[in-house]
Amino acid sequence: MDTTPKPDLSVLSEPLLPEPVKPEDWECCGSECGDACIQTIYFQEKAAYDAQQLRLWIARQALAAEGAENKND
Repeated sequence: MDTTPKPDLSVLSEPLLPEPVKPEDWECCGSECGDACIQTIYFQEKAAYDAQQLRLWIARQALAAEGAENKND
């Protein structure tokens, strides 16, 4: 029995997040806006984008490995 965890392939049907554009230093007002700060928003969006890209890569690798296994059968 194979107990290897399977990757979540549902990520392949998720809408792709756009890659966020890093704001320029001059775009920050320096008022420590908290969650409304353009830098904070960028880093949150970048983290979500990077996480989705990693999940997509893992899912694609799993599909490629599965395809390779099926060719060898």
